[in-house]
Amino acid sequence: MKSHTLLLCLGMLLIVACGGKKSQNIDTPIAKEPSTDVISFDVNEDYQALLDKVVRSGLTGVSVYIETPNFERAYTSGLSNIKNSTPLLPEHLFRIASNTKSFVATITFLMAQEGQIDLDKPIDHYLSKNIISQLPNMDKITIRHLLTHTSGLYDYLSTPGFWHKVEQIPNHDWSELEMLGYAFGQPPIFKPGHGFDYSNTNYLLLGMIIDHILGYDLAIEIRQRLLEPLGLANTFYYQREDIDGVLVDGYELQAGKLKSYRHVNLGYRAADGGMVSTTKDLAKFYRAFGKALTPFNEQIKQQMLSLLNKLDERRQYGGGVIVLTENSKNTHLNGKMAYVHGGYNNGYITRSYYYPDEDVSISLFYNHVFDRQREPEKHKMVEEFRTVIRAKVLGGL
Repeated sequence: MKSHTLLLCLGMLLIVACGGKKSQNIDTPIAKEPSTDVISFDVNEDYQALLDKVVRSGLTGVSVYIETPNFERAYTSGLSNIKNSTPLLPEHLFRIASNTKSFVATITFLMAQEGQIDLDKPIDHYLSKNIISQLPNMDKITIRHLLTHTSGLYDYLSTPGFWHKVEQIPNHDWSELEMLGYAFGQPPIFKPGHGFDYSNTNYLLLGMIIDHILGYDLAIEIRQRLLEPLGLANTFYYQREDIDGVLVDGYELQAGKLKSYRHVNLGYRAADGGMVSTTKDLAKFYRAFGKALTPFNEQIKQQMLSLLNKLDERRQYGGGVIVLTENSKNTHLNGKMAYVHGGYNNGYITRSYYYPDEDVSISLFYNHVFDRQREPEKHKMVEEFRTVIRAKVLGGL
């Protein structure tokens, strides 16, 4: 889901390192209080030392997966659950939030390639009169507009009422129609196809349309057409199917104390951000996209990369995927291009990068989100850590 302030929105130390499929536990003292020292990261430090340092500085847990043509390894440091002092392991699951959009987009393009859905057909052909009557431009917005965030539809997550209800009833069982209702009656931001605005409403609607066309749950299609062919055994659609594994707790600061958002329900049936995964599985997914491996193909890949719209100076958004051009003082990183999306849920940040020219995959997940306004130094520290990991990998090729 799109980043948004819920209560405070924009991460102790038992270390786990693993190479390939093997994992090894190494006992080390758990830091009771985060370090107050000024932290800096050096690409010359080894990977485990970098993870340990960021955890010692206040991040609850961090999981990293790296794959290059000559190297594959997963690293973790910190905890998956503070209360139980549970060490974070590479196979532990994180909420991957808006990375879900890449999976939903892939299914949509596959269906279009097979003639099951028309990307350029107005979406009023697929929706009920109740929805059509309460959202603008339903006779002009197409499936492609939803995929590329060019519909002009208001983002339902921008409505304070949604977050107020989450705060008041954290375990509320949301229906997709109820969530969509927070966008009802809102004026369009622009005419369809005449602008770009990242709106979770687009993929919420897209999931509802796909469910309708298929006649069965979107999660079944994702599992059969993407997860199983790609061997993503540790990826699941939360609330739409049972999960097999440990879902880590995600933490943010609330009223001076860390709060776990593990059991806070943000409507995970929705297609804008309901899946859970591991660093390795998500890396495999974006690598398959970048190399156009089955079930992807070159036509699907080019469709997802067409009609790029500017997110910021470094990022352009296509159809469910972002093209990132690195802008860094580090010469090994600067100018490199990667395919990515990224995801944020309260307490969880997940990023997975695939650099096609180098054939390099890097996933970085952490389960503690520092607030950009109230914890600016910690927020900056984690950003620097993420940059140094990428620079170290690319510089070591």
